[in-house]
Amino acid sequence: MSGRRALVRAVELAALFGAYFITARVGLSFNAIGGIATTVWPPTGIALGALILRGIGLWPAVTVAAFVVNLTAGAPLWSAAIIALGNTAEAVVGASLLRRYGFESRIERLRDVLLLVGPAALLSTGIGATLGALGAIAGRVPISTSLPEFWIVWWVGDCLGDLLVASVILTWVSAPRISRRPLRWVEAAALAVVLTLASLVFFRHQLAWNTVRGFLRGTYPIVPLLIWAALRFEQRGTTACLLLASALAVSGAASGNGLFSTEPLSDRLLLTQCYMAVTAVSMLILAAALAERRAAIQARDEFISIASHELKTPLTALKLRLGSAMRLGDRLPPGDGEAEKLTRALAASSSTADRLGSLVDDLLDASRLTAGRLVLHLERFDIGDLLREVVARLREQAAEAGSNIEITLAAPVVGVWDRTRIEQVVTNLLSNAIKYGLGKPIALSAQVAGGRLRLCVHDAGLGIPRADHSRIFQAFERLPTAERVGGLGLGLYIGRQIAVAHGGALTVESDPAGGTIFTLELPLEAPAG
Repeated sequence: MSGRRALVRAVELAALFGAYFITARVGLSFNAIGGIATTVWPPTGIALGALILRGIGLWPAVTVAAFVVNLTAGAPLWSAAIIALGNTAEAVVGASLLRRYGFESRIERLRDVLLLVGPAALLSTGIGATLGALGAIAGRVPISTSLPEFWIVWWVGDCLGDLLVASVILTWVSAPRISRRPLRWVEAAALAVVLTLASLVFFRHQLAWNTVRGFLRGTYPIVPLLIWAALRFEQRGTTACLLLASALAVSGAASGNGLFSTEPLSDRLLLTQCYMAVTAVSMLILAAALAERRAAIQARDEFISIASHELKTPLTALKLRLGSAMRLGDRLPPGDGEAEKLTRALAASSSTADRLGSLVDDLLDASRLTAGRLVLHLERFDIGDLLREVVARLREQAAEAGSNIEITLAAPVVGVWDRTRIEQVVTNLLSNAIKYGLGKPIALSAQVAGGRLRLCVHDAGLGIPRADHSRIFQAFERLPTAERVGGLGLGLYIGRQIAVAHGGALTVESDPAGGTIFTLELPLEAPAG
């Protein structure tokens, strides 16, 4: 195994040396000051990414590659050695700092972005720029600018290497998953094409008529596309799109077109890279914030799923024991005051357990819907029979609230649906009507209209503001008026999802003065699967 490990390490060293040397030669072709300092320097990002992913022990490849590339670029021996030392030190220091502070290479947290920007891109690159300037002084390298400007050019090139190149390497190597959905590939290709065209127009002033070019010249057309990448393709899409836009921006600046075209070449490259640096930091922060939000939602959903399953088992046992206790209570001699108190307490406890069971069932359904595991068990039945059963079960609850439920059935309506799920929706709608109906009559009707079942629940109680009509169908959303009643804000969300699964819809119409009408529309035969 040691021989194989040594071979793997040798291959890694050779690969890092080759990648560093080739990209360094490309970077030096962009108007390098003194032949050694340029704002386009991908090797810094390659070195940082390699040392983070494969270990700091790869530093000799960075040292040798940096020494050879500077020596072949015309730098004196001592200058090449000092520059190689600086390039190696910035990679080692950057990787060491990131590892020490718990950096995760997927860059899915805001702190990871800040670590990449701070200790790596801004801090460690100062080492390379400083030793690079010392190397130029030691070797008497002729530079056409002042020493501070020389240092800034070097530093900006290294910063961009970490922000753009290292981020691509880290995110793509750490999460090499490939989507198997064809539409995902189509969307990715569309994004790449549109971003390329926008970058050519913005950075090179190509592929556009004069009026369009003049309009885009003062705007930032790539920003919405980068936001698209962050929203839909997370860190990998964001970093890839940033690198693509940066490559086209640099080529445009080098060609004398596009952004900052009136400036000298060195200034064009510097300003373009500064623009891309600000854009890169902004987009990486946005992508990380979105990733943290997705992770928080996923953790919440997993917690709900686990908690609801864990609660279900003891709750079922509790309900069984309460049922046994109630049956024993029924056997006690009548007229015993203590026995009657016990019976009432057991009945109240059983009702509370049923309510708790309903809440747990809602949580289970919410977790199933989130995971896409809602399964329908279709059967043919008469909706009228189901409505009468539900009303009979809720009539006592409605009477306690002062309401009366009136059923209107024009004719028998028979269809193919999931009986349990439809009963769940109807029960929820009627329960809401009882809660918010202010003790007024509740109308329940069902008829066939346009080849579809149309089931309506109408109460004359509290209305729902129009601005909240869409919000009430979202998970865990409740109206301000719901503070005095129980519930998790899941009933209408689950009801709409059940309706959609049947190929139907659940809608609401409300007038503060005339109550609320919930309408459940379903095809007479729900689609299989």
